Amino acid sequence: MSLLRRCLERVSRRVVLTRRLPARLGGRRLWVTPGAALAYYTRLEGPRWRDLFDFAEHGVAPGDCVWDVGANLGVFAFAAAHRAGPAGEVLAVEADPWLVDLMRRTVAEPAPASAPVQALCCAVSSGPGLEEFVTPVRGRSGSHLASSSGASDTLVGHSTASHPALTVSLDWLLERRRKPDAVKIDVEGAELAVLQGALTLLRTHRPRVLIEVYEASADAVTTLLHDAGYALFDFGAGWPARRPVERAVYQTLALPRTD
Repeated sequence: MSLLRRCLERVSRRVVLTRRLPARLGGRRLWVTPGAALAYYTRLEGPRWRDLFDFAEHGVAPGDCVWDVGANLGVFAFAAAHRAGPAGEVLAVEADPWLVDLMRRTVAEPAPASAPVQALCCAVSSGPGLEEFVTPVRGRSGSHLASSSGASDTLVGHSTASHPALTVSLDWLLERRRKPDAVKIDVEGAELAVLQGALTLLRTHRPRVLIEVYEASADAVTTLLHDAGYALFDFGAGWPARRPVERAVYQTLALPRTD
């Protein structure tokens, strides 16, 4: 890592900016911070955002309920809200209180053509509880539960702070919220625990799922999703180019089997 990048990351931790979604996704103004990722210094365009925008465009329909698990600053949540429209509903779940505060500033921005978005400050795991939540040096987008692997130190740096976070399961949320039609999961290594706490959701309600899968959990995630009746696709090249895979990959699209 260069000295310039290290300095830029350090001074960016509390910088707050506004960025806009692409016009095709409503053009809504979002409150963001490059302290989450330096990419927020640039426009919300390009390969970094393609999977989120493709899933919002093709995986969300008008009137849908959408859950964004590990929402960060809500780029997917607010793009999905535009696609779902006023009859839809979006729940953005994030355990970092500062990022949740920024999402709530975005929620306050007028967007009459979009679904309402609620930002919930908690972590998601296999069940309700209390766990340590770690914030790394190099970008809050790498924050993770201490019980999960998180990204490598070379990507996000050693942890600088941690705090206790309440955890819930997706099945626990299911008992209290409208069932989702589409779910995005990006939880920095805790994906298996999240899915283990979502068996009723997956087997009974069968939402479309976009999930980031770390190599260490890929075999177990594959088995769980196959057993729940899902077909898996590599979403690394976006929706039109998705290809079937037998084993979960880093960006996995899981769709209910129809056979």
